[in-house]
Amino acid sequence: MRLLLPTLFFLGLTGLLSAQEVDKSQLGPCGSPVGIDPWLINYTEHPGDYLFDRSDDPIYVGLQIHLVAKDNGTSRFPVENLLNAFCQLNQDYEQSGIRFYFKNPWNLIDSTGWHKHADLQQGISMMLTNNVPDALNIYFVSDPAGNCGYNLPYGGVAIAHSCAFEGDHTWAHEVGHALSLPHPFLGWEGKTYNYGVATPETVTYDYTYFHDTIQTGPGPLDTAFVERVNGSNCTFAADRICDTKPDYLSYRWDCDAQNNSLVKMKDQDGLDFYSDGTLFMSYSLDKCQNRFSDDQITRMRANLLTQKQPWIFTGTPEPTITEAAVLLDPINDAPAPNIGATLHWAPVPGATGYVVQASRFSSFTVKEVNVYTTDTMVTVGTLGNNTKYYWKVRPFNNWDACAAFSPVATFNTMTVVGTGELEKETWRCYPSLLRAGQLVVVEIPETWLGQTASLAIYDATGRQVWQSKQTLLNRRLEQSPVTASWATGLYHLVFTTAKGTKTQALTVE
Repeated sequence: MRLLLPTLFFLGLTGLLSAQEVDKSQLGPCGSPVGIDPWLINYTEHPGDYLFDRSDDPIYVGLQIHLVAKDNGTSRFPVENLLNAFCQLNQDYEQSGIRFYFKNPWNLIDSTGWHKHADLQQGISMMLTNNVPDALNIYFVSDPAGNCGYNLPYGGVAIAHSCAFEGDHTWAHEVGHALSLPHPFLGWEGKTYNYGVATPETVTYDYTYFHDTIQTGPGPLDTAFVERVNGSNCTFAADRICDTKPDYLSYRWDCDAQNNSLVKMKDQDGLDFYSDGTLFMSYSLDKCQNRFSDDQITRMRANLLTQKQPWIFTGTPEPTITEAAVLLDPINDAPAPNIGATLHWAPVPGATGYVVQASRFSSFTVKEVNVYTTDTMVTVGTLGNNTKYYWKVRPFNNWDACAAFSPVATFNTMTVVGTGELEKETWRCYPSLLRAGQLVVVEIPETWLGQTASLAIYDATGRQVWQSKQTLLNRRLEQSPVTASWATGLYHLVFTTAKGTKTQALTVE
């Protein structure tokens, strides 16, 4: 089932999500098929053909995001986590001058078989069924064939939920594959290095899936030369990139204070060395990694400009978000109905979407409200009665996901009078067509007298333009909120007491 992301996207309780996910420790580092991209071979053998591509101008790359859930729509990657991972991706590629953006609305896929798929064949089916042309397709799933991630040259990138937290570089690693980069230890995949055994001149590997079409049948083999410490064979050994040191480690490994491997190796000449843990394309732990080499960057940029041009955007990026969201209502422990409470905030310059969260806990360990919207208000469902809630909003756009959440605001819920009782009680607000200085009259039932009322008016963008709090001493209230500075158009009055919430559309002429 394939869906485009709606204006309001409910993310559900996130406290239950982690228990349903495959832990990163249970997944292999990378399941990308082993091989050398024929384009990279040509680049290495004919570097002069690509000199025209070597500039420092930014390259903007469009991503198509696919968020895969189970058949019933549960266990989808939370948008907050996606934004954190997207921010991390762009930070990892900042030195390269390559910047990624969301090219199209996120695609929601409900398929238990793809959410946790056992092998690459299922991943191939997922990608060839759902891929969107002219973009780098990225799939977030719970278990991508037992790996943290993989890239298929003819398909796209799959990333495990548990390998896409802030500070994790799996996404950067797999995109590096998509832009032609091999592992620096090419040929050692699936093998364990042994210092006590003479290092071979070559190693063989299976490149079954490293083609631009699906290959079936027995796995074909290829040969990789093992790189020497002195660099004498760096142009044709391992990854064929000379400013990445030799590396024979094809499993997750820790590093020392200098980000070098703790494991000592020796090459064919008996020269000892340690692997460079700073490289995103290695299998070092995330804490060790912080860069692509200069030659890796040059190759990725050239690959984009020659092989992946349809992914490139040549216009002006959306602006960076520099302001936090300002929460308008309810704030400062204001009362709100426990059914149908509406949360309002001011528009943030440059933002096209917002993540809205509310929780009974100031730590937000459990989120009763966790939604994405393109509006500046959301109406939530049923909350606990007589409970204090904390809420916050995070703005973002298709280019910038690094903005922080707003400062936290609070409100207290109260029981909403049943719909039938509200309907039986007389509540009126008039006139609905207003001019500057004109009175707005609100008539309330007698049973509402003595309650504390919160009145607020919001413009069409959700920005609060007027508010008032007062004790209801009379059944008739007269207010004069509209000033000459108000633009013509549609507004909404929200009237809240312990009895419930009423709204009225107003038009300013």
